[in-house]
Amino acid sequence: MAYKVELKTPRLSYAKRYLEILSNPNFIYFMDPPPTVEQEKDFLRKMAAERKDGISYVYSIFYGDKLVGGCGLHINQRRRYIGEIGYFIDEQYWGKGIAPKAVRKLERFAFNELGLKRIEILMDLGNTASERVAVKCGYRKEGIMQKAVLTNGKLSDVYLYAKVK
Repeated sequence: MAYKVELKTPRLSYAKRYLEILSNPNFIYFMDPPPTVEQEKDFLRKMAAERKDGISYVYSIFYGDKLVGGCGLHINQRRRYIGEIGYFIDEQYWGKGIAPKAVRKLERFAFNELGLKRIEILMDLGNTASERVAVKCGYRKEGIMQKAVLTNGKLSDVYLYAKVK
């Protein structure tokens, strides 16, 4: 049975669940996961403030009534017609088509409501699942951005995928 994928504004009470998902050792994530629930709550507070400023739009991903991940859109502050999408899903829900549905919802919001002209997705070179999501949603690989993301104190290379309106 397929459940509906919904994007909802995150609550501070979701911090522990996010931390559980992001702390999974099988999870490929090119940013440092938050080390504590309180730091994750701080991140959610910061994202709420950035939403008011029109900088970032972060959402919780629900599959039926279960919180299974998160996604977000960050607006480039120098080129406000470009946004970057990121997403993560609990391993128990991988392969169910949840991430592509979330990306498409975010994309419609970005293009139709915010008037963006370009959306980018950056991903770890080893994250083939994220790559499949980008391709499934019609993003094109533009190349490798060398030493573009700081992870655990080290600069990492990432793939750059993009879609233009």
